[in-house]
Amino acid sequence: MANFWAGKTVIVTGAAQGQGAEEVCTLFDLGAHVIALDIHNAQSESWSAVRSRCTEDSSRLTIRRLDVSDEGTWEAFVTELAASCIAVHGLINNAGITLRKTVTETSPAEWRHVMSVNLDGAFLGTHFVSRVMSDHGAIVNVASVAGLTGYFSAAYTASKWGLRGLTRAAALELANRNIRVNCICPGMVETPMMLNANAQHDERKVRLFHEGNRQATPLSRGAHPDEIAKVAVFLLGPDASFITAADVPVDGGMTGGGIFWRIGKMTENL
Repeated sequence: MANFWAGKTVIVTGAAQGQGAEEVCTLFDLGAHVIALDIHNAQSESWSAVRSRCTEDSSRLTIRRLDVSDEGTWEAFVTELAASCIAVHGLINNAGITLRKTVTETSPAEWRHVMSVNLDGAFLGTHFVSRVMSDHGAIVNVASVAGLTGYFSAAYTASKWGLRGLTRAAALELANRNIRVNCICPGMVETPMMLNANAQHDERKVRLFHEGNRQATPLSRGAHPDEIAKVAVFLLGPDASFITAADVPVDGGMTGGGIFWRIGKMTENL
C-alpha cells in the first residue's frame, strides 16, 4: 500500500482539525503528497497538530488557505495545479459546518451559509479538481448519518442529503474516466465540532446531545477520527477499485440498528 501512495497527490478540505486533520496525517504516513486546505491561514495555530505529526519529508505536505464556498478561489487553485503539472489522484471533500437549529429556528442567511460550505464546497471541489485529476482517481465526500435519516437540524440535514445526490451524479459522469466517487456517512465522531456549543446551545445541552448520540449507537461510543479517516483512505485506494456511487455508513450501527434496536434495548431487562 505504501508503494501505491508514493508520488500520488491527494487534496483534503477542512484539513486543519478533526476528521480532516486525521485524513491528512493518514495519507501522509502512507507516503502521499497531501495538499491540505482549510479556511484557516497556513500560519494559524489551528494547523499545529498536523504540522507536528507530518514532519518526515515535510515537502509532501502543502498547507494553504482556501474557502471552499468561493468559486474564484477554487478556479485559481486548480489553475496553479495545472500550471505545475500536478496530477491529482484523490480528493476528500471533508469541509463542513454544523448548525443545530430546526426549520423555523434557522434564518435564511444561516441556511445559505451552511449550504455554501457543506454542499456548494463539495460541488466546487469536484467541479474544478476533476479537471486535473488522473484517470483512475477517486473522490470521497464526507456526509453524515443525518443524510440517511431524519434529523432536527434542518440546514445540516438537507446539505448532507444533497451531498449523497451529488456523489451519485458525479460518479455517473466520471465513470468513463474510471474516477470513482463515493460518500461516507459518519455517526458521532469525537471531534471539536461534535462538542462545539452553537450559540443557541448551553454546555448542558451539548452534553445531553453527546450522550443521546452515544445511547443511539449500538457500539455505545463515538468514533475516533482515525476510524473515519481509514475508511476514506480505503475508498481512495486500490482495494476499493470496484466501489463507486456508494454510501458507506461509519456510525457504530446507528442507522443500521434503526428504531428497533432502541426498543429492544428498552425492554431487554423487563
